[in-house]
Amino acid sequence: MTIPQLWAFSILLSVSAASPAAAGIAESNPFAIVDKALQLRQDKTDAEFREILFETIAASNRWDADSLLLLLAAEMMQQIGDYGAEDLFEKAISRADDEAAYELFYADYLRNFRGPRRPLFQEAEEHYFAALAKLSRQRSPPPWSQDVRERVWRGLVALYQEDGIPLAWQQGPGPRKPFLFFSSRYRQARSTADLGEIHDARDWTAEALFAESAMRLHRALSDEELSGLVREKEPTELYERLRFRVEGVALDLFYAGRDVQNAQVTDFRRPNDFNRVRVRDLGGEVSATFDEAPSFDGYIRQAGRLIDRRGLIETRPESWERVYQSETEIGISHLSGPHETDYTLSFVAQDINPQIANPPRRHRRIAAFRVDHQLLRPLGGLGNPFRHRFTARGLRVFSGIADDWERFGDFGVRRDDLFVGASLQGLGPFDLTLQPAVFREQVSGDKSQTSSQLRLDGALVVRLLDEERNPGIPGSFLGLRPAFVHLVAAAKRDRSLEGLPAFENDRIGAGLETKFFIMPFDEAAPASPGRFAATTLLVGCHYARERFPRLDRRVNLMELYLSLGF
Repeated sequence: MTIPQLWAFSILLSVSAASPAAAGIAESNPFAIVDKALQLRQDKTDAEFREILFETIAASNRWDADSLLLLLAAEMMQQIGDYGAEDLFEKAISRADDEAAYELFYADYLRNFRGPRRPLFQEAEEHYFAALAKLSRQRSPPPWSQDVRERVWRGLVALYQEDGIPLAWQQGPGPRKPFLFFSSRYRQARSTADLGEIHDARDWTAEALFAESAMRLHRALSDEELSGLVREKEPTELYERLRFRVEGVALDLFYAGRDVQNAQVTDFRRPNDFNRVRVRDLGGEVSATFDEAPSFDGYIRQAGRLIDRRGLIETRPESWERVYQSETEIGISHLSGPHETDYTLSFVAQDINPQIANPPRRHRRIAAFRVDHQLLRPLGGLGNPFRHRFTARGLRVFSGIADDWERFGDFGVRRDDLFVGASLQGLGPFDLTLQPAVFREQVSGDKSQTSSQLRLDGALVVRLLDEERNPGIPGSFLGLRPAFVHLVAAAKRDRSLEGLPAFENDRIGAGLETKFFIMPFDEAAPASPGRFAATTLLVGCHYARERFPRLDRRVNLMELYLSLGF
């Protein structure tokens, strides 16, 4: 027996199960093989781990290599970011036709560690359902079959959680895949910005500078007028979507309605008078991920929207605009050793048509580029990121830029965003994120309206209940199945770099974010090979206190959201 064979044999002996009734693959628990691969990565240096991996691969290349050895090599290879893990997983599956655990581990890898900031959906779905099919065929299930069943069900919840609740399923023998989903989201806030916007200091500065310009008041605003621009908006949004999944392609039809109180300055000659803004958004999109290993994993999304907006035309709060919007997003992910880099390019085009007599020319173009880089290796207190089955925790650094150009008649407005950041995820029960950003705005032909701000943003997440602690579906508590409960503390500071400094501010806040599983009424469904029918519900509430030292102003802010799918 060669040295590689001796080493491989010793590994298999160290994880051998004690069940004399099982035979073949059932003689060793595949979960123990996975644990062994993780422990080797944690205990060994890079050089030692690679040497062991090469020996394992050499032994697994034999024509009579045990499927457990192939699984060990696959689990080790994925931890060094080698796309060859795919081939080893598939070989292990082919050597043990009836072992569902191999399908589970391969699906987890495709869902959690592959894909451009989202899973390789079709590939992961295929192997999760292959695991369910094998479980249904087993005549003498091994002792770990129930663990496999619960982990597969939990993996499917994680895979489908963005889709919402299943409504229809494919017909045919064996486990039935869902293909039609419904999701709904409700958000309400008392905020200084509209939902999803983070550049409120730039918006106030732009409003003040425009009001002061020669086109409006042609004078400086008083402290009282500047303070009045910092109003508490009250946005409310309802979003509903139908999603069809066909051969890995997602087809969406959606509707969103949003009302925002105190959103818009009605007339910049009276800068403290505001009106309500109403937005109705109807559209559709198509998106898909694809596996082009060993070159890259890809993602593409194309959307179209028809948007009606009322309340944004100055002095005409009841007039409305019709906006035709096109969105394109392309993502690419590449593994290079224990590093994953994601590149995202986005482009938005708006054709804006004010429904008034002799409307000005209006259109808008937004181009954005983002880079995310994650270190997928044991790092101090962060541990081994491959121990996590639902979030790839570790050190992540990111940066991005967005260029937003909008035409208002004869004038053009350019807004540029630039940000960098770093996130430590899995530092015990904590995640820490820091993100400085620069916001800039320029108006063609009027340098007096140029402004820029620096924002320092930070957030600390404390996992009161960590979803990684339970690899299956948690038990019911008061009718709910909590997946995680997070306490979130956030702080930010806006400082003026150019333009009015009046809106410099500090904010500190905290909130709770929770995720619950919504299961079928039949409590036995998770153990059934029938149709998948689970989903998740996200619930969050946040409170913040914001201070404007130059205006001697303080405001209390809050937000509540519920999301079935996201």
